[in-house]
Amino acid sequence: MNIGHRTLSTEQRTKNGRTLLVCCVLAGVTFAAFEGVRNNDFLNYDDDLYITDNPRVQEGLSFESVVWAFTSRHTGNWHPLTWMSHIIDYSMFGLNPAGHHFVSVGFHIANVVLLFLILKKMTGAFWRSAFVAAVFGLHPLAAESVAWVAERKNVLSTFFAFLTIAAYFRYTQKSAVGRADGETSLKGGPGFWRYAVVVILFAAGLLSKPMLVTLPCVLILLDFWPIDRFEQAKGLIWLRRTFIEKIPLLIMSAASCVVTYMAQAEGGTVADIAAVPMNLRVGNALVSYIRYIGKIFYPVSLAVLYPRAVNGPALWQAGVCLLLLVLVSALAFILRRRCGWLFTGWFWYLGTLVPVIGLVQVGVQGMADRYMYLPGIGIYIIVAWLAGDLAMKLRVPKVIPAAAGVLVLGVLLMMTRLQVQYWRDSLLLYERTLAITENNYLMHTKYGNLLRMAGRMDEAMRHLRRAVEIKPNFAISHSNLALAFRDKGMFAEAEEEFDYSLKLNPDSVMTHNYYGIMLAEHGMYDRAMGQFRDALRADTHFSGVLGNLCNAGIRAGKLDTVLNVIEDWKLKKPGDGELYYWAGIIYGLKGDNAEAIKQLEKALEMANSQGNEKLVARIKEQLER
Repeated sequence: MNIGHRTLSTEQRTKNGRTLLVCCVLAGVTFAAFEGVRNNDFLNYDDDLYITDNPRVQEGLSFESVVWAFTSRHTGNWHPLTWMSHIIDYSMFGLNPAGHHFVSVGFHIANVVLLFLILKKMTGAFWRSAFVAAVFGLHPLAAESVAWVAERKNVLSTFFAFLTIAAYFRYTQKSAVGRADGETSLKGGPGFWRYAVVVILFAAGLLSKPMLVTLPCVLILLDFWPIDRFEQAKGLIWLRRTFIEKIPLLIMSAASCVVTYMAQAEGGTVADIAAVPMNLRVGNALVSYIRYIGKIFYPVSLAVLYPRAVNGPALWQAGVCLLLLVLVSALAFILRRRCGWLFTGWFWYLGTLVPVIGLVQVGVQGMADRYMYLPGIGIYIIVAWLAGDLAMKLRVPKVIPAAAGVLVLGVLLMMTRLQVQYWRDSLLLYERTLAITENNYLMHTKYGNLLRMAGRMDEAMRHLRRAVEIKPNFAISHSNLALAFRDKGMFAEAEEEFDYSLKLNPDSVMTHNYYGIMLAEHGMYDRAMGQFRDALRADTHFSGVLGNLCNAGIRAGKLDTVLNVIEDWKLKKPGDGELYYWAGIIYGLKGDNAEAIKQLEKALEMANSQGNEKLVARIKEQLER
């Protein structure tokens, strides 16, 4: 007996050693694919909103920043754990992009290892699981999620998704042996606490990115294959395992959908039916399902933004794609018992894409590589198990599929390293995107604005005019074209573009602010103050706009008018030190030094309590005067 025990222990140690070795190899090759992010900068595409121009994130980790993270709908999203990750990153790395990038790479590596361990545990298929994890880790489609700091929400939410699946599998194993009838009691026993862990981890995933709302459906698919819970249960037990125990998770998903829709609608990112009719949304969704699969097998010409076709895909294209989706779905259902991996993998792919397939149109994209980060796993599973089963059926020597797999992974690694380089900076990314897409008005706008800031005015004007030509009713293009006219000294043309942009979007803080700056530069202080007031009405983080308003009022000699604006805003935001700072300056200019000092000291108290070091320095400078 002792010899048998020692032999078993040796075998187990060998298996554990092999698992550890594969985990290390997966981590190493994934790092090799993405280590180039060390050379990448922040982008002016959402990275500014999330980090570089976000004063809340740049406050660092504090009680106030935590409260903001859990209450803010900034960027049209409610994802507090994602905000917390950015706040913590800024506390550690400041504005050094390499640190932020490597944290994202770290989450991606963790996801790769977790996926391998979960699949291996659930299926017992060691090398197939390793292959799926490796493809997930090395595929160029993952580059957008990993190399774009603003997409931290993707790698972070997937991290919690995998932990949720792992916890759920652990719970199901307890369920299988919990009682003699195969049922599990959730009332205070071990099953309850294991289920509670599932709920907590799922909640963390939703708080990172609400795209995980379909994860309870993925758990149902996993119940069918590879966990095989349906085979162990009958009648009411089957119903409980399939649906009833998922009800708490489904309620959480429904709540997340409501909050997300409200946040995105408030942020103006949700297109209404009039702007994007339902027939166009459905057509785009059907075609995108097939295009995404094409990107998996032929990952070239990957872009940060694929513009949505104005008139949608041709009817015949949508019809063909619908037919293909129906045929594969029917095949997966028919073969569900013989090929459970096809059933789970296919509906994993279809289901996890539903929140971002465009039926609820958010943003201007027709599709996006980042949306394939989690859904693509379903297709990777199908490929791995299909290839494995065929190799076994045809009795192909193991060295052949192994060599083929290594070759595929090597190609993916090199392609991903190249793709990461395109994310080095905004100019290179936009140049690449414009080279491989057509009628991409948003990229023309962003690229033109970057060229404008770089002083390359002729190129900038060409791209900005092209953006306006493609999409005449896109307000941001007109605003940036106005800025280009301003920089060229063409005041009348700039004024016309600013006015037209505000006609399209009257609540644009950026347009009101820059319009006001231009008017102030030309001595039109009254009109400038009007633009700044309009900007303040739409802006919740208004320090820059407030400063512009105060400076314009000071130059116009309208100190009382400015002071009235400040006092009104004190009623709305009594805890904002910036208001008291400017009130102190205005009172000082009016000759009321005692009140000026009082206001500045109150501003200093608020700034210190909020950890706003920049404002503290400005206040101290005024007090010393």
